[in-house]
Amino acid sequence: MEFKVLGPLRVRSGDVVPALGPRKQRLLLAVLLGHPHGSLSADYLGDALWGPAPPPSAAANLRLYTRGLRTILGADRILREGGAGYRLDVDCAEVDACRFVALVRDGQEALTAEDPVRARPVLGAALELWQGPPFADLAAESALGEERSRLEEWHLVALEQRIEADLRLGEDASLVAELSALVNRHAFRERLWSHLMLALYRSGRRADALRTYRRARRVLIDELGLEPGEELRSLERAILVSDPELNRSRRADGPDLHRSRWTDTTELPARPSVPAQLPGGPLGFVGRDDEIRRLDEITAAAGVVAVVGPGGVGKTALAVRWGQLSRHLFADGQLFVDLRGFGPETPLHPGLVLERFLRALDVPPGRIPAETEERAAVFRSLMADRRMLVVLDNAASAGQVRALLPGAGRSLTLVTSRLRLDGLATTHGVPRISLGPLPMADAVALIRERLPHHGRVAGAEKLAELCDRIPLALRIAASRLEMSTYDSAVAELVAEMTDERVRLDRLAVDEDEISVRAVLRASLRPLNEPVRRMFRLLGLHPGPKPSLAVAAALVGGTAGETRELLGRLVSAHLLQPVSGDHYVMHELVRIYAHERCLAEESADQRDQAMTAMLTWYRDAANAADRVLRPKERPNFGFPTRPMYFADDNAALAWFDADAANLNAAVQGAARSHPALAWQIVAAMYSWLQRRHHTRQWADLHTVAAEAAVRAADPVGEAMIVGRLAVIHSLMGHTERAVAACRRAHRLRLGLGDTLGAATALLNLGAVYINARRSEEAIRWLEEAAGLGASLEGAHHFHALLYSNLGEAHHLVGRLDQAMSHYRTALEISETGCGDRDIAQILVSMSALHRDMGAYESSVSCGERALALAVRTGDTLLRAGAHVALGLAHGARERTEEATAHLEAALAVYEELGHDEAGAVRDHLDRLGARLPGESPR
Repeated sequence: MEFKVLGPLRVRSGDVVPALGPRKQRLLLAVLLGHPHGSLSADYLGDALWGPAPPPSAAANLRLYTRGLRTILGADRILREGGAGYRLDVDCAEVDACRFVALVRDGQEALTAEDPVRARPVLGAALELWQGPPFADLAAESALGEERSRLEEWHLVALEQRIEADLRLGEDASLVAELSALVNRHAFRERLWSHLMLALYRSGRRADALRTYRRARRVLIDELGLEPGEELRSLERAILVSDPELNRSRRADGPDLHRSRWTDTTELPARPSVPAQLPGGPLGFVGRDDEIRRLDEITAAAGVVAVVGPGGVGKTALAVRWGQLSRHLFADGQLFVDLRGFGPETPLHPGLVLERFLRALDVPPGRIPAETEERAAVFRSLMADRRMLVVLDNAASAGQVRALLPGAGRSLTLVTSRLRLDGLATTHGVPRISLGPLPMADAVALIRERLPHHGRVAGAEKLAELCDRIPLALRIAASRLEMSTYDSAVAELVAEMTDERVRLDRLAVDEDEISVRAVLRASLRPLNEPVRRMFRLLGLHPGPKPSLAVAAALVGGTAGETRELLGRLVSAHLLQPVSGDHYVMHELVRIYAHERCLAEESADQRDQAMTAMLTWYRDAANAADRVLRPKERPNFGFPTRPMYFADDNAALAWFDADAANLNAAVQGAARSHPALAWQIVAAMYSWLQRRHHTRQWADLHTVAAEAAVRAADPVGEAMIVGRLAVIHSLMGHTERAVAACRRAHRLRLGLGDTLGAATALLNLGAVYINARRSEEAIRWLEEAAGLGASLEGAHHFHALLYSNLGEAHHLVGRLDQAMSHYRTALEISETGCGDRDIAQILVSMSALHRDMGAYESSVSCGERALALAVRTGDTLLRAGAHVALGLAHGARERTEEATAHLEAALAVYEELGHDEAGAVRDHLDRLGARLPGESPR
């Protein structure tokens, strides 16, 4: 019987290829084949088949699958040992993987014996057994990861050795094409680069061989921040001088081989080795002084430390740099391994890494244990009394690292990963240094380091910003400028990269082989599809800080499900959590997410997600607006309230936190979803008013008015244009404000909206009040009163109407009429309006009482207005109440109280950049008060 695992799992008995049954049954056979002659417990097999939480039926199903395999393979093939475990009875000759490994070993022995003629056919026979990735039909099963990684590593070793034999036999030119393809797929295997360089040189292509070295060096530096190893560097030097030895056959250096499971364990080496595996120093290393000091502090007390951060941020470079600076602390040497956690190749299994480490520590290949746990125990024993540095670079997970930790002793393990390695921090208390973008000064220094002229470079800071100050991106950008000889090169590259559509194109070299895209692609690869889709859809979010709630709307999931997806992205350093359940992406990451969304989501899917997101923003903003304006006319009748706000302060805080997102959502939706664009702006009105964001108010409402026209929605246009009139008036643009009011009035009349039409006239009166044209204001306010006389329940409208009439009469000196109107407005507002309306009327009444000489009443109105303003969270209204109180106390010659209130108002106005700041300073000056920041008089 023959068992084939190099490719899809197959069994052949003579000419018969039996079906192996359901997937779990095939997986059971594959796991047993990975442990020939070893007994595996039912618990171990349950975890392999179902993961750490097997179903209640696992034990019964395991027995069912075992019986199924016995029926197919024969009852004597799968043995039950002591009732506690299962064992597969199989010979090495029956398993293609075992024969494959044995042949590769034979080929290695032949090369070691300087017999490439014998080695070549043996290695060729081994490679003929390779029919594709091991267990190809069970590729997603993590239980096979160790065996799959082991066999794939053997495959690469077999290729390297067969090519070594070919080179010794003089078949140089025929190898170039094959090696060119191999280095593209396995860019970090320096032996393949070495073979390609030699094949090119011996084929008469010396220049191409040197170019290949430069390409290999660029890959290693840009991707890992490392110089090539000694083998590549020595070969380059030999090629430069055309060393005659290059044309002679070379002795194999003995590439790492990986022990088969069909070997026995034995004893430890008698003498200690002093390996020095730390790679060459990273080129152009700049900055990271704080992180190096932090490593010095942590490593003085910890046996393990992790450096984590996004791809391309320089984790490997920092680890190697620190290792070089600290070599004197590790008298017994250094071990280094790239765990291949993120890249095109399969991550190294801990068992393979341990085998390499044990070989480096002089354990003979035939005496290395077969099982990972046994190898780990030997490794810990060897390391117990040594003082060594172990660098585990590019870890795929905490699980990949745990078996590689030396245990108690004086050695230090430095782990780098794109993941946060929360599991390692939890189980081993490993301290972590989170590596982020370079400070601006260091980012600029890195750019200048790579340029032909190191002086001040115009535009370097902007270029660093466009690269997110990530070392990989900075190096790629600088590499585009290395050969430039003109001063405008940086400015031209900045101009190109400012366009987001081409920015990632400019951050790539060698046809995207080395690129920011490649790094981000590798970071996404290990994540499952729901997490990758969450990443893609976040690329649709127009603002800088999407929240958990809006992410849930984008993906159409619950808050709990979405939090889990976002957490995976945070762990992979593709997303960063910030305050209030919000998240941020680096710009380059966001651009890549948007690219992937356009490439992988259909137009309908993108539109569905975008509509859901914008609808959520509209409904959340509207819910907050209703809390701020509970007694005023609603913006629209959408009943959905995705968020609850306890009071005014909670609603304002939400607007403050999401203001940039809302603004970006409106700008992005204005053309594609115009109805939602104007609706979001409508829901922001009260917040814009209270926070006095005048420029943003004007800009948003201008965009919203155009969007409402585009959406052919006269109701929306009338609402937005009416509110646009208010901000035009506050900014002193009276004629624009008048035109907007008249447009709103016409639209409202055309819609049969009497309250809206009357409100437009009321706003027109307010515009003329602000312009100090009181008689015109009174005329339009009285017309508004006539139009709205029959309206019932319109408390807010009537309160504003009488308040504005009071202000207009106050301006022309008709104080008794003004007071009568104010009292009517106050009575209406106390019956059917909110605290904010009442406070505004009381501020106006305080001023009128002061002008009438009723100072106690002026103070009383001001104090009540201030209490209400504080309760509403309206900062500008609070400042107005402080001014009213300051002037009332000043009129009573209570200078200390007056000064305190006016200074409180001034602080608000100055913070907001409000025009009233100058008037308050004048009031304080007249009181003889010392203004904030002034010297005593």
